[in-house]
Amino acid sequence: MSDSESLHVPKNESQLFKDIFRNYDPLVWPNQNNSPNWNIDVWMSINSLVDLNEKDQVLSLSAMFGLTWKEPLLKWDPKEYNTEVIYVPTDMLWLPDVIVQNAVTNYGQIGNRNLKVYLESTGTIIWFPGDFYKTYCKVDVRHYPFDTQYCKMILEPLTCEKKIINLDLAEKPVYRMNYDENGEWELDKIVPQKVLQDKYRNFRVEFTLHMKRKTLFYIVNMILPIVFLSLLNSLVFALPANSGEKITLCISVMLSYAVFLTLVNDALPENSDGVCYFSAYLATEIFLSMTATIVTVVNLALHHQDPRYIRTTRLLTYLLPDKKIKILADDTIKVKTIDQALDEHEVATRKKVVLGSDIAAAVDRLGFKVFTIVNIVASMAFFCAMSGMY
Repeated sequence: MSDSESLHVPKNESQLFKDIFRNYDPLVWPNQNNSPNWNIDVWMSINSLVDLNEKDQVLSLSAMFGLTWKEPLLKWDPKEYNTEVIYVPTDMLWLPDVIVQNAVTNYGQIGNRNLKVYLESTGTIIWFPGDFYKTYCKVDVRHYPFDTQYCKMILEPLTCEKKIINLDLAEKPVYRMNYDENGEWELDKIVPQKVLQDKYRNFRVEFTLHMKRKTLFYIVNMILPIVFLSLLNSLVFALPANSGEKITLCISVMLSYAVFLTLVNDALPENSDGVCYFSAYLATEIFLSMTATIVTVVNLALHHQDPRYIRTTRLLTYLLPDKKIKILADDTIKVKTIDQALDEHEVATRKKVVLGSDIAAAVDRLGFKVFTIVNIVASMAFFCAMSGMY
């Protein structure tokens, strides 16, 4: 026998396709050891986190899944064909019906059918169904904008009681090799989990994305302006009554808070599952602004009260820091001029007269202190709640 006749020439890849797919039907459920159960290993690789729409509660991301299973009918000897891996079009193979259970668009089998499948000589099939996914994500708005959201990607097989597909986690279930950072959200980690379903007693897999909101934008454009605006609630009482701008300032501050509250609520989902602490803080500031407006209106009425009609009450003595000033309770005198009122009252009672403007000034001093303390306490309490400190 000649050397040329004894030399073994490997078959080419074209012959390999003909040989292994000769008796293979992609429409037939693969029979693996005559068992109706079929285990498929799953892993996930996220490419980019595109957006989380809080109002619609929809997560948009670009991701790729890896599904691996064994097909005994598609084995070959790599020495005989001089290759260990081939790329097979998806229409030539039976592919499991795996769906993203919480998808909001393109509900159906995952993946792009135009991508080819890896087929190894051991009969191992590796399928990479990558796509752009939109899934439902229940948003917790309580700590907005210092919140952390937990969004799931749920992979579930479509099976029946007689032919069951079990999804299992691969040895390394999560990859982040080519991940592009998002400007609004920081992807903290991805937690994989295998979950038993009760319907057909099969398993599905869940990938929970822990996403923390980046707060720099909100601090600069929302938090700081609102904190500075809260100071104006106190400065209303420092503005002289004769300036004629106290009511204007009160209403302007209250309307500014209303605008900020509208902006925050427009970005949040319309549900009653939880109260957003930031919205509650803005509502509290609106209430304080309304209270400051009411107090200012009463104060201006006292300040501009006709001084010829003087009526005093003991309750007002607690508002006056000057202990030398005494007020005669329920004492009313009617005079023609201010000077006459001051002179006649002091001569008759030997007690100093307190006019409405004096009471208004005392209320302004007290209001400045009280509203400053309340604003500081309310701001600290709500920001601690938003940051999750308690």
